[in-house]
Amino acid sequence: MSSKQTVAIAGSGNIAQYLTEEFLADGTYHVAIISRTDREFFHKPGVTFHVVKEYSAATIVPILDGHDTTALISTLQGADPEWYTSVHEILLASCIESKKCKRFISSEYQGNLRHQPNLPRGNHRARQAFRAKLAAQKEIQATLVLQGWLADYWVQPADESKSYIRPFPNGWPIDLDQKTVRIPGTGDEPIGWTATRDMAKAVVKLIDYNDWPDHTYVFGELGTWNEAIPKLEKFLGRKLERTYRPKEDIDAALAQTEDFERWYTATMDEWNVLGGTAVPRDEALKLRETVFKDVHFRDIEEVLADSKKTQIL
Repeated sequence: MSSKQTVAIAGSGNIAQYLTEEFLADGTYHVAIISRTDREFFHKPGVTFHVVKEYSAATIVPILDGHDTTALISTLQGADPEWYTSVHEILLASCIESKKCKRFISSEYQGNLRHQPNLPRGNHRARQAFRAKLAAQKEIQATLVLQGWLADYWVQPADESKSYIRPFPNGWPIDLDQKTVRIPGTGDEPIGWTATRDMAKAVVKLIDYNDWPDHTYVFGELGTWNEAIPKLEKFLGRKLERTYRPKEDIDAALAQTEDFERWYTATMDEWNVLGGTAVPRDEALKLRETVFKDVHFRDIEEVLADSKKTQIL
């Protein structure tokens, strides 16, 4: 057995890819992936991939104990409240039951839950029950990692090879192919963006930090759409066609029930307009001074510049 500390990651999606790369880059970790689907990406030195038929304590606890795992990170996401609550209760119970895994990060990766816990609406619906259970338990340390918008979207879908993160056309307001941007509200509302890799680097530093906050906030840039879009236009060397979506239009789309896609996009626009993407600056800066003093969080211009390089953002 390796002398390196092992962290387990539930799920094998895009965020798990970044987390795995950054844990391996740190040089002091072994990664155990627990997933229902095998993926070639994770077949590399320093990673053990465990395919399970189902997520259950009977399958997860032996994996955690077999690696002397110290922390479990969930990247499992879903819109169904029953499924999300059930699978995360299983992960939490497995961590508690295991011999050494006494730290747990549930799957959030959102924005300002301190001040806008009900946004985006769909995520709140799916996750509110487990959030309450996690906050009430005392057996292990737990935190929610929150970063606002993933800044990887700034370079998509024009060049999907630059990020592991899949394009999000139903939520992200910029269409690089059409050279258009739909700005929710006035465009002066507070917004936050963080590169996924930078968030992953922060998680690596967090694992060995003694006292976890209930919310772990990070950001690459805090600003507004009106401030940010000119940076993209300068990078592209051309103007984007802008349309503004007033809050009344967003509210009207939220009130209707016959068009789910329209409703869903409105929930994301509401997240922007009400400041839900902008993490609390003071909390995030305090963590930068303590936990994340060795992490460089890239701003929008740095992310755009890095997209010209050959490596993944």
